[in-house]
Amino acid sequence: MLLRTLKAIAVFVGLILVAALVFLWWASGGETDGALVAPGEIEVLEAYLPDAPLPPAARLDVLTFNVGYGRGPEGDYAGPWTEAHIARHLEGIAAQIATSGADLVALQEVDLGAARSHYIHQGRRLAELLGWPYLSCVRTWENNYVPFPYWPPSRHYGRMVSGQCTLCRYPIARSTRYRLPQPAANPFWRNLFYLNRAIEHAEVTLPGGRTLHVYNVHLEAFDQVNRQRHIERLRELVDDNDSDLVVVLGDFNAPPPEARARDGFPDEPDSDFRGDTTIETARTIRGLSQALPAPEAFTFPAEAPNRRLDYILYRDGLTLAGARVLDQTPVWSDHLPVLASFSLTER
Repeated sequence: MLLRTLKAIAVFVGLILVAALVFLWWASGGETDGALVAPGEIEVLEAYLPDAPLPPAARLDVLTFNVGYGRGPEGDYAGPWTEAHIARHLEGIAAQIATSGADLVALQEVDLGAARSHYIHQGRRLAELLGWPYLSCVRTWENNYVPFPYWPPSRHYGRMVSGQCTLCRYPIARSTRYRLPQPAANPFWRNLFYLNRAIEHAEVTLPGGRTLHVYNVHLEAFDQVNRQRHIERLRELVDDNDSDLVVVLGDFNAPPPEARARDGFPDEPDSDFRGDTTIETARTIRGLSQALPAPEAFTFPAEAPNRRLDYILYRDGLTLAGARVLDQTPVWSDHLPVLASFSLTER
């Protein structure tokens, strides 16, 4: 009798283990393109195409905005969010972009059909709200089911499709995704569900025919060693580009070296940037200058900012006319957007 009971228990435990492995295999799948270098997804929204060719541009305003998939300034654990909540925040984000006068915006943490944001393609939705005809998106996170936040299961993200997008008034001729490595220090099971951060290189055709090279970045947030690998990859890519019309912008997830505070943040006490060289490395990229270098130009967390994570850098084909953090209320994300205005240098 005891032997029969033990066998039954063993079979039961074995079935649970098999079911868990099958779930792990299925849930961590769903990726449509795992290539290190892959084309981005370019869309043209014909309803918003201009009636006539645009005149040559003398001025260019660009903006970077980590939109936090439309959840607002609350953290990941505050969800789940209703579709009305997500839609309202996307409308607020679009209104802030429109009011800024930007011609081009680089977006990070954009859901492209994820369950947590009710399967809205947020890049397309924002382009429609802005009335802009051109966008390109790259996927950085695809899983069939993401079991996070861990408890209760009703808060799980579920199906995940998320990434970065570049929205523009001007045509995007080419978009390329350069996949960045996951943290080597993560356990294997975590990396099965961890995003594959990326650099998007969008080639924008300006009125008059010149090409603007846009690098939309979202670097590692939680592992300093991995973030350094990311910034070095960005340096390789931009150093290999000889154009003088280059702008690099996005969420670098690191404060500048001259920041007064590099640890002990009240919102994230465990964040420690002592010894971090991300922005120092960014400043060594060939030919780049930093817009808005003031260390007190804080962008995070949006409701009570205490550090700088978001940056715009540029080459000398662009002449900086001004830059600022957009800190108007209400805030629509956990990051504040950064705007830079340029005049185009004649060549």
